[in-house]
This record gives sequence, structure tokens and C-alpha cells, in this order.
Amino acid sequence: MTYSNAVLNEANRDAHLQDPRTHVVSAVGAVGTGKSSLLNAMAGERIFRTGEAYATTLEIESQVRPWKYAPTTKYVHMIDTPGLCDTSARDRQNVQEMVRYFKSLAFGVSAFLLVFDIKDIRLDAYTQDMLNLFQQLLGKDFWNFVVIIFTHVDEEVRDELDDAIEAVLDPTDGFVAELTRIFKLSPKTFVPNLIFTTTQNVRMSSYGQRQIRELYNSVVRCEARNDHRRFNCTWLRQILAHQTEDEKDDFIVGSIMGAWSSMATNVCRLQ
Repeated sequence: MTYSNAVLNEANRDAHLQDPRTHVVSAVGAVGTGKSSLLNAMAGERIFRTGEAYATTLEIESQVRPWKYAPTTKYVHMIDTPGLCDTSARDRQNVQEMVRYFKSLAFGVSAFLLVFDIKDIRLDAYTQDMLNLFQQLLGKDFWNFVVIIFTHVDEEVRDELDDAIEAVLDPTDGFVAELTRIFKLSPKTFVPNLIFTTTQNVRMSSYGQRQIRELYNSVVRCEARNDHRRFNCTWLRQILAHQTEDEKDDFIVGSIMGAWSSMATNVCRLQ
């Protein structure tokens, strides 16, 4: 992929952001899992910066593009994230990025894309803190809009990853079962879609394009659970109820602080 200079003009971008037919997806997860590369694959072009360096994405970024390789003419609003609640960045800048992030969700979310590297599928302390914070602020209903994505499942190594994939899918000790136990979810209602995907040369790969279509279908199913509407909640609506940007910022910061103080393991906090 080459880095794209093509952007929607401001009027068109705003129109697509406000259009209820535009899907809104938020890629979240630890640094280095492939969030930016995944969104680039969805867009069919390199609009989010990627690289081998640690923490390439340093701030919230969003772009609106047509969803490439999907059976639709709809647009998708893609929100890329740095290490939200990252223990290596427990400072005011990190909190301000979280403020920007939650403001970007205020009009609803089609799906939260929870991204992991298939070679490292541990639910580490960072990820647990992040998900605890989301549950505190957004409520347990947000889990109905989670799509779990394992990246680096490249075509040439797919067979070598069979054991890892089987471990993820194990109904008793697999990844979903572990999430269910940790966050005290109902196994009857928490049945997220799991996507195993590559982000490698998707433009030339029918294998990769098929996986992007599977991801699109998973996002559509998330909205279908809510009468084809995006996820929203009381707390997100409260953000919009505040008149000024400063009031919104103060409300979000106060909510984050309150959520952290009530979390059993308060690893993520301001220094």
C-alpha cells in the first residue's frame, strides 16, 4: 500500500459522519497488534500510518472511506487508537486522548474491533484495564458490539497456526470463555464474532479480501442486534447534552476518574 493523500472534502466528510447508513468502527487493543494495518486493509489504501516502531499510532485518528472489498456502497468511519489506558503513558496527554476518543463515539458505534496478534493472545493487564474502563463507562451492553479480531493470520502460515486457532475457539478454555469469566458475562448472550485475518497485501489477495468481507458481515450483525442502529448508551448521550467543548471534556475526565477509582485493580491512573 502507498500512503494516500486523497481525502473527502469537509462538507462530504460531515455528511457521511452524520449519515446513519455510515458504519462507525473503533479499533482498540494493545500497541503493535495491527489496528492501523487492519483499518488500512478495510479502506484498501494506507490512510493510517504503520511501521515496525513501537507505538506508531500516538493519537486518536479517524477517516471516512468507502468500505473496500465489502458487498456495499456504504461508507465507514474508522477510528484508530493508540494505547488507551497504556501503563507506559499514564499522564495527562493520555487522558486527553481518551477524551478525544470518547467524544468521537458520541454519535454511536457500529462495532468495537478488539484486535489481537494471533501470536500473542494473552489478556494482559493493559487489555483488562481498558475493557474494565469501557464496561464501567459504557455498560455491559457494549459487549454486544464487540468483534474480536486476530491479525497476522497470513495465508502462507495459516496451517501453522491451527493449534493457536483451536485454542482460541475452545468452548471451555478458549478466548471467549476467558473473557466471559473475567468480566462476568452471560455465556448465553455474549457470543461475539471471531475473525482471523491477514492485513498483508490485501489488494492482491482474494484470501485477504474474503476475510475483510467476513469482518464487514460481523459489523452488520452487531448493528442488527440493535434494530440496525449503532450502539449508544446513557453516558454517551450525556456527553452530547453538555453545551460547550470544555464542559464535555470536564464531564468525560470526571467520569474516567470515577471509573478508575471504582475499578478493583487501579493500574491505569494519572501520575
